[in-house]
Amino acid sequence: MIQFNCDKCDLEIEVDDALAGAKHECLACGDINRVPSVSSDESIVDQSESIDSKKVDRAAKAGYPPDFGPETQVLKVRRCWFRSRVIRFSIAILAVLVGIVGMIWVMWSDRSLVWMGLFTPSTIIGAGLLIWWWIDRFSASLEITSKRTIMHHGILSKSSSEVVHDNIRNIQIDQSFLQRVMRVGKIGISSSGQDGVELQVNHLQDPDKIREIIDLYRPL
Repeated sequence: MIQFNCDKCDLEIEVDDALAGAKHECLACGDINRVPSVSSDESIVDQSESIDSKKVDRAAKAGYPPDFGPETQVLKVRRCWFRSRVIRFSIAILAVLVGIVGMIWVMWSDRSLVWMGLFTPSTIIGAGLLIWWWIDRFSASLEITSKRTIMHHGILSKSSSEVVHDNIRNIQIDQSFLQRVMRVGKIGISSSGQDGVELQVNHLQDPDKIREIIDLYRPL
């Protein structure tokens, strides 16, 4: 059996030798710990000399937190407001401007209020869409730590789902042509223990960079 202390709460953890080098969740605080390797004489090898040290170097050399030690937030991204909806966003802005200019024209030219009814809906609908997209930006986010990827969803009510980096089987990126030009897209993450995509967030900026960061902490 391998015995080691949790990086966060210092609780003593005991696991089977077969889990050497894998990640294990602390039952007390929930922190994800890397199980140390064991040498032939059953003594625990220092983590810096672990067979996984090359993976730690990949993250450290790229300027990100290492895989060992306490869990650290690496990146947190929210949905884009403008980039993922360039055409619709532009139409909404145009609708608001046309509506405002039209209402000003009606007031200055002493036109009938019937004309006002033609321009008011344009302003309300355009502004409503912009406000909704702004709120939607905060309805989902993707958080990457040194040990797991977490999807947060909801505004008033909150829910979250996570996948430990060692368990990630596939990272899928979907982009339309316009999204590729604007460097946004949808990311889907699936783990080895589940069928289908477990984490999925759309309208994220630079999804290829997000995948590269996650790959630094995967056992590739």
